[in-house]
Amino acid sequence: MPDTLAAAFRSLSNRNFRFLWFGQLLSATAMHADMVARSWLVWDLTGSSTSVASVLVARAVPMLILGLIGGVAADRFDRRKLLMIIQIWTLLMHVLMAVLLLSGIIELWHVYVLAFGLGAGMAMNQPVRTSIIPNLVAKKNMMNAMSLNSVAINSTRLIGPALIALLIAATDVGWAYVSAAGAFVLVIIFTTKIEIPHIPVTGGRGNPIHQLIEGFVFIGQNRAILALVLLGLGPLAIGFSHQVLLPQLVQEQYGYGIALLGVLTSVGAVGGLAGGLFIASRKDVSYKGKLMLFSAGSYGFALLGFAGASYLWMAFPLIIWIGASQTLFRAGNSATLMELAPDRLRGRIISATLLDTALSPAAGIAAGFVADQYGVSAGYLLLSAGCLGIVALTLAIYPKIKDL
Repeated sequence: MPDTLAAAFRSLSNRNFRFLWFGQLLSATAMHADMVARSWLVWDLTGSSTSVASVLVARAVPMLILGLIGGVAADRFDRRKLLMIIQIWTLLMHVLMAVLLLSGIIELWHVYVLAFGLGAGMAMNQPVRTSIIPNLVAKKNMMNAMSLNSVAINSTRLIGPALIALLIAATDVGWAYVSAAGAFVLVIIFTTKIEIPHIPVTGGRGNPIHQLIEGFVFIGQNRAILALVLLGLGPLAIGFSHQVLLPQLVQEQYGYGIALLGVLTSVGAVGGLAGGLFIASRKDVSYKGKLMLFSAGSYGFALLGFAGASYLWMAFPLIIWIGASQTLFRAGNSATLMELAPDRLRGRIISATLLDTALSPAAGIAAGFVADQYGVSAGYLLLSAGCLGIVALTLAIYPKIKDL
């Protein structure tokens, strides 16, 4: 067991990756605080799953535009400096949200505007942060490093949302954003300590629009990468949007409040953490394609299970399985993309996957509308059918994905 744990965390022996990873750990803490607080705040203000999903749309809109720009920027400029600017911006968004809530002047439109601002930061952050990793760790440790990113996210999700929910129940939603702002102060400190080996960047040379188009042309000509982006629509877009249904599930189906929402979110991290540690402990993963297909498919079947989860005890194994499936898929998908993409295009390739994430609220709007009209089980049925349909479509278009 000690040897297995050492193997699982081997990339952390790299000083620079260690600082990047601790930054990921803290930024994930802030992200989960925001997700729990924002979902409950909007549900409390409106009592509508459609409204919860519509705020996610406000957060996702920047990903359709700025995510692609972030990919170009990651390939043109100093990635550490970009990361610093993005994190300072995100800190400002959390501070503004805390001030509005604690001063008692919060209105629904404030939530939309600041969700858009946080989405802008996230859209720029992901391609920059992910494209740094191949410059810090050896190729043989790429899957390990990507898995550790998932471990960071899920380890904070294990207890973070439950603690945030208890904090909100005991005080006010505003204090969730105070804690998120504090986490980002530490993220910025860790980022200042990262030293990225010198790599050629295009800087201000060349037309950024042409460079953006170059990335899409490369994706279009590389069927394997195109299939990986398409497959991500299942778990990363359609499946992930199931979170907009959780407040309604908790209150209407199970008769509980914010505390159970936090507990369910945290329990989901058990599966995510287990999946991340399993993959991270593998010295070599030669079955990434099969892993992605299995995890995306099992995600869809878990959502189908939620449609029939009449009793609370049924929700716990399902949310654990969803957490594990998502972690396995993200690790396999990100690592395979980084291995297939040349360094000069890595930021743009990762930014293309943001289109999957950006479409999540669109699926959430559809599921929220169906849940409001026909019940929460109908919303889960819709998401399950969409997720499983994407897996089948990807296999039909590019059967070789199972051999990646």
